[in-house]
Amino acid sequence: MIPQAYLIDFVRLKSPHTGENIQQLTEDVLDEFEIKEKVFKIITDNASSMIKAYKFGLLVDEETDKYGDISKSMSGTAPMLDDYDHDIELNDFQVIDVCQDDDIDDPEDPATLRLSCFAHTLVLGKCQALAKFSHKSSKVADLLDELNQRINKTNVTRWNSEYLLIKSILLIGKNDLESITKLMDNSITFSNKDFTVLEEIINILEPFYEISIKCQVEAIVTASLVVPAVVHLVTHLRDIKENLSFCTKLAQQLQSSLEIRFAGIIKRLNQDEVENNDPFSDSIYFMAAALDPQFKFYWIRDLRLPANAENRLKQNILQLILDYISKYVTTSSTNSSHQRADQSFSSLPLSSLSSATFSSSTPKPKRRKLFNYNDDNNDESNDSTSMDAANELEAYINDPVRSRFSEYWLNSPFSILKTLVIRIFSVQASSAPVGRVFSYAGLILSPRRANMNEKLFKDLIFLKVNQHLL
Repeated sequence: MIPQAYLIDFVRLKSPHTGENIQQLTEDVLDEFEIKEKVFKIITDNASSMIKAYKFGLLVDEETDKYGDISKSMSGTAPMLDDYDHDIELNDFQVIDVCQDDDIDDPEDPATLRLSCFAHTLVLGKCQALAKFSHKSSKVADLLDELNQRINKTNVTRWNSEYLLIKSILLIGKNDLESITKLMDNSITFSNKDFTVLEEIINILEPFYEISIKCQVEAIVTASLVVPAVVHLVTHLRDIKENLSFCTKLAQQLQSSLEIRFAGIIKRLNQDEVENNDPFSDSIYFMAAALDPQFKFYWIRDLRLPANAENRLKQNILQLILDYISKYVTTSSTNSSHQRADQSFSSLPLSSLSSATFSSSTPKPKRRKLFNYNDDNNDESNDSTSMDAANELEAYINDPVRSRFSEYWLNSPFSILKTLVIRIFSVQASSAPVGRVFSYAGLILSPRRANMNEKLFKDLIFLKVNQHLL
């Protein structure tokens, strides 16, 4: 059960590249292959044309962005690195975002088809202050070669480029950095306070970097990463504030931004009512996390919820799964399964749902590893072989085995859950597979091949992306 991404068609989209044209071309391709009725979810980036193309409750407000102004220049207003009379704020970074329009929401279809690309939503902008540090000088390049170091460039189309820029500067070291800055026309002095600020920024942004890399992996399921990743980021920002001297406000504003950008997930975690047009309001993310044996409910420990609240959250997620099974999954014992799935999950023993108390004895400065949970769930496995959906779910939750996703479900005896897993985990958290297609296209359509025939170009892309089928 290893996820595979295939390219079924590669079509030239002539201008104008409007949402209507993109939607029409998509429908034409789906109709050609007669798979329109088989589409489960559509993952896109947050480009305005892509959002408008599928018209599923999201719209970019081109005049006002409630999350921040993305049209600010990267130069001109940025403070010098040695001037930190104020706290570092999120406004010092450029952000890419979308906002919602209630007028577009379809109240008759609460289960929307389009999902935001998790990775694109995590994108941070470019650090304006550090963008001034130019590395176009040949003298600076020669000195960096001697030091066997390099300074990453910022790129508005590359995720984490500001993080990699700051980290590359810190790796050079203060003394060598002084030698480099003396060669610049407009010399910049990095004080000890500046290095402290940069280190704090790295400590804040490091989980964002790790998660954006993980959710783009090609050969593993990624839908189950979304909720544990959001929980990890929220708790990371919560815990790191005590160790910050200059970037407290940045951490606070990032936390507020997460609560807005992932409002659907945050509301479910807080057991609040979720609106259909809330970002990431689809319940598939919680079901995917629970149905991944690597995660199950281990990630809930990081929230440090009271025992009753934790059990309610688990029951709500399990009920989401049972309700989904009763609605979409067809089994040989449909009536029996539906009858049990319609019942509340309160019939399952709460002892099997409770987890060990979260330990906070680890020193604060030592950052927790991403998706690393202590295996203190010592409940014995439930060996029930019933085909009933609720029994299968109970046996799965109580199973202490934490093997890899593909290995676990390939050999799993839970036939009803396996059917649901195949459906849910066809969704990926990122639109990275499409991004890889464009990367291949950029390599093939080089300047020396500018006169390449359009059909030949299409065929080469098709063969390159689907080469594992040959």
